[in-house]
Amino acid sequence: MGLNQDWVIADVQLDVEKRTLTLPLEVVGDCVVCPESGAACSMKDHAAERSWRHLDAMQFQTILTAKVPRCSCETCGVKTIAAPWAEKHSRFTLLFEAFAIDVLPASQSIQSAALLLGIDWSTAQVIMKRAVARGLERRSLDQVSHVGIDEKSFGKGQDYLTVITDIDQSRVLDVTPDRTMESADALWKTLSRKQRRKVKAVCMDMSQAYETSTETNAPNALIVHDRFHISKYLNEAVDKVRRAEHRELQ
Repeated sequence: MGLNQDWVIADVQLDVEKRTLTLPLEVVGDCVVCPESGAACSMKDHAAERSWRHLDAMQFQTILTAKVPRCSCETCGVKTIAAPWAEKHSRFTLLFEAFAIDVLPASQSIQSAALLLGIDWSTAQVIMKRAVARGLERRSLDQVSHVGIDEKSFGKGQDYLTVITDIDQSRVLDVTPDRTMESADALWKTLSRKQRRKVKAVCMDMSQAYETSTETNAPNALIVHDRFHISKYLNEAVDKVRRAEHRELQ
């Protein structure tokens, strides 16, 4: 559930008609921790009661409720302490959001996942954005040595994105619209100047825009053209020569 030793379940309220299970929570003791300074301080009062959607229990929608205490910190002033089971401003517990992130990629669409979870489409989008933010906060870019830059078409194939990836760890670092040198320059800003100088090699197609951007932003990196595009251009060249010789022999 995500509770720590400072919180207890004060009651269990089951509503069979509405198929809900409500669990009021209470804090134990008078000493709390400031969410900003981390200092132990006294409790001043309680904020208004809030509720959080939790994982369903036996097909009953489970709701946590609590009046979260506010602390009186000598450094920061009066602050509402952090609820250990949820992110700040979220209406869902961390466990529910983790479950939602597992359901979303396993569903055919965001709408179908939202229907299974009992939430709306916009709420599913918000949960995804928070998950991405948590992932970016945990992400380390210190060991990025081999990078890939590539274009991706979407929609009906007339719109393009440029993607930068960490090849060694098989992860996307960032995405920008279009496939210009400016797009590639923006992607390189994902890495600091120090990190860009540690990049050993960059795999890309034969785009002059990507090559120029890489030479400017990662001057120590070796540029490697991917096998797919080399094979494509080689086959096109061979086919061009074949057609020319065929015309001469006729």
